[in-house]
Amino acid sequence: MKVIKFLFITDLDNTLVGNRQATDALLHKLLLIREQIYVIYATGRSIHSASDLKTDQGLLEPDYWVTGVGSEIYHRGQQDQTWAARLSIDWNRAAIADLLRAYDELLPQPAAEQNPWKISYFLKPTADPTILTRIENQLADFGAKLIFSSGQDVDILPRSGDKGLAITYLREHLAMPPEKTVVCGDSGNDISLFQQGTLGIIVGNARAELLDWYSRYGTPQQYVANAPYAWGILEGLQHFGFL
Repeated sequence: MKVIKFLFITDLDNTLVGNRQATDALLHKLLLIREQIYVIYATGRSIHSASDLKTDQGLLEPDYWVTGVGSEIYHRGQQDQTWAARLSIDWNRAAIADLLRAYDELLPQPAAEQNPWKISYFLKPTADPTILTRIENQLADFGAKLIFSSGQDVDILPRSGDKGLAITYLREHLAMPPEKTVVCGDSGNDISLFQQGTLGIIVGNARAELLDWYSRYGTPQQYVANAPYAWGILEGLQHFGFL
């Protein structure tokens, strides 16, 4: 019988990926225990973009993909329809898109980054960031939420969807307890990962938006690594005793 030691969940860009030497060193360690862990990639990328990155970087095949900032879940090439149905409840994508057309400060991201449960924009560099609060307040009436990250990415999702809620859904499906679950991230769209009561690793190159959240809400369950990128993940996994 397969005994799973822990559930490993990580963001891709600037977390697992960003320094090839670090990525390869971490993958070597994980490969040695691959049959004893579940692996989930939680990314803002689309499934196609994330798959291309996996191939390019020689990453491990994950047990699950959480893509589009938590708006989609995939397992063995198949989309999780239960998750899709959950996000579809009270979600009116067309009405929200109409509402946001009034904001010249938002530039739509390419079509490849859009999906039925996510509307993505770039915030213009000249825009006043306080406009996001106004948009958030309006979205509340539409059962939607706004996720801002990397100083420019604006993602609109159903209220019931984000990376954190998606990984909790999977963690419960896999019957893995929070204390045997570790999440890793570097930016604002990873904040929800750290709000689920699991262990967490914030890599040393984390953006100010995540570090600011940690300074206000962080707990001993979260470890801020000194090392950047996958070196930081290695450092955190050793800190928690998983390696």
